[in-house]
Amino acid sequence: MARRGLGALLGPALLALALAMAGATSFEGVASAQDKTFSLDRLRMGGAPDDGVAVWRPEMHERERFYGQLGVGFDLNAFRIENHIEDDGQAQLMSGQSGAPVKTRVMGYADLGVELFDRVGLQFLLPFTPYQSGNPTNSDSVAGANDAVDLQPATMGDLRIQLRGIVFRTDDRLFKLGAQANLFAPTGGEFSFGGDRSASGGFGLAGELDFKDVIFTLNSGVNFRPLATVNDFVVTNEWDWGFGAFIPLRNETIRLGAEIFGSTGIGQGTTFKVENTPLEWMVEGRVAITDDKQLYAGGHGGTRITPGYAPDFRLGGVIGYWFEIADVNPPSPTTRPRQLADGPVGDADKDGFPDDVDLCPTDPEDGKAPDPTDGCPNTDRDGDGIPDSRDKCPDEPEDFDKVDDRDGCPEDDADKDNIPDAQDACPKEPGAPNPDPKKNGCPQFIRRVEGSSEIEILQQVQFETGSARIKQESFGILDEVVLLLKANPDISLLSIEGHTDNRGSDALNDKLSKDRAKACLDYLVQKGVEKKRLSSDGFGPTKPIADNNTTDGRQKNRRTEFKIKEGGGGATGVQTPTPGTAQPGAPVPGE
Repeated sequence: MARRGLGALLGPALLALALAMAGATSFEGVASAQDKTFSLDRLRMGGAPDDGVAVWRPEMHERERFYGQLGVGFDLNAFRIENHIEDDGQAQLMSGQSGAPVKTRVMGYADLGVELFDRVGLQFLLPFTPYQSGNPTNSDSVAGANDAVDLQPATMGDLRIQLRGIVFRTDDRLFKLGAQANLFAPTGGEFSFGGDRSASGGFGLAGELDFKDVIFTLNSGVNFRPLATVNDFVVTNEWDWGFGAFIPLRNETIRLGAEIFGSTGIGQGTTFKVENTPLEWMVEGRVAITDDKQLYAGGHGGTRITPGYAPDFRLGGVIGYWFEIADVNPPSPTTRPRQLADGPVGDADKDGFPDDVDLCPTDPEDGKAPDPTDGCPNTDRDGDGIPDSRDKCPDEPEDFDKVDDRDGCPEDDADKDNIPDAQDACPKEPGAPNPDPKKNGCPQFIRRVEGSSEIEILQQVQFETGSARIKQESFGILDEVVLLLKANPDISLLSIEGHTDNRGSDALNDKLSKDRAKACLDYLVQKGVEKKRLSSDGFGPTKPIADNNTTDGRQKNRRTEFKIKEGGGGATGVQTPTPGTAQPGAPVPGE
């Protein structure tokens, strides 16, 4: 499905590229006697799914993924008379006889890329111009306008090969620093402002502050370009920069942004020269089309700020798609085994089911219910209704006491708390004797909610003010979680999740919640729980369960939750924990 989606996205782009290439080839044969130009487009599109239009972000997907994006745009007066004729009088005379050398352009940007190891990215971006119009750059009656450029209506751009990576980022991803290197292959039309005259390259840096609610990104880089001239205009090496601010909305299904970007020449008298220092502003919006956010579309528009060689205004849009290299949830193989067509080759019990799919390779299948295709005879020696092939105790009947009733074994004291299951109100949760039959054998501080993935904390885990140090009075709560995990080895993954109220900065609260969840994980590991059965994360104030405008509500929102993610009898839901009984702490962030 992912490949079909990518093909549908890039099909029109490849067709447009082919048409543009054909046009460029035929036109350049005619223009071979004309003067060479240079790559005119000032929009170096970001390209990756998380990028802005004109600003690239040091952000990588947590899992390896491929992506493709197609951008289209229209710009007006990308190269004007005053850009290549310095004398105002000559420029005015020229404008009376012709117009802007590059007046209207329809641009396309085809992009393919890959992100690996949450650190490195590689992408290929090919700009192309299916249509452009303009006017001559020379006139016999205008002195100084001697470079004849015969603009052709279609041309290719220079292929950009970009390698980017994350140099540094904080654990909470608040700050990120990335670096990139570019190679520009001379595939563009060098007679029609499509490409430079030879291969070129450059490098750059990107820094980002990600406050979740708003993201600030800064780009800076150097591009080494071959020297080119058109009349009085000179193009050489450049320093470029960009700044973007982005606001994610509705759980990041929508993103709004604004960008300022520009460049200036380096050397040859071009540094901060007006014609060589374009500066533009742009606003953009992007929306996820599918629930998984893999298919997205966006639009952008803006104008120039300075008289440099940038369009009077530009409009455009993008559509993109990405998919992970390894499917996170691959489909399960069919439960029906292959029937051998050529006899019982590799079939030790000769029941027609190959040994590689036969659950009982030495015991022939008898074709009886409940599963006539698993390769096992469905005998039931102890008569408890559970076939011997799945019965862990084939000679002892299951007692069906609502404790592990599917394993085929009777249980007397499943949680090993010395209270028989018949009298234990919590047979899978170790606890102390209690005269109340409803509480006998139940833990004091926690409760496993039936039909839910939640381990309910009856008293909140308490921490020192503003820190992740667990208070001693909360050790008993975590000790009961330890006993619960040891009594239930089928719980293969328990997630510990920290939450805070909304006082203080989001960045501080996010870090505090992660640190507190990690402190609980470390405590459980020290008490003998295998680390591979645990995970921790923090969500700061983003998932409140009560009103943060009240003292009681903030106290309820400061909590640590324990959720069974894998194993544990197939829990299906999540239940909000009962509000804790601890008193509110001092009014500091996240306490």
